[in-house]
Amino acid sequence: MERLKIIFKGRVQGVGFRFHSLRIATDLNLTGSVKNLYDGSVEVYVQGSPENIDAFIRELENQRFVRIESKDISKLEIKEDENSFEILY
Repeated sequence: MERLKIIFKGRVQGVGFRFHSLRIATDLNLTGSVKNLYDGSVEVYVQGSPENIDAFIRELENQRFVRIESKDISKLEIKEDENSFEILY
């Protein structure tokens, strides 16, 4: 089990990125959140098995209108009480 903070940069707003993140995370039994940032990037907190997190990132990179130019990934402490993935506004 691991928890990551990922800042995605590129064409990641206005293309359904948050909705797809929620769907993919739910399908892969991941928890966390996704939020648009004011600079045009998207902040994702994701927690689960390393294999499922890797699959989550691959799925996001293969979305039709999304173009990820860079990812800034940081490892974080596990949140034991987290049990869902949500879109934050």
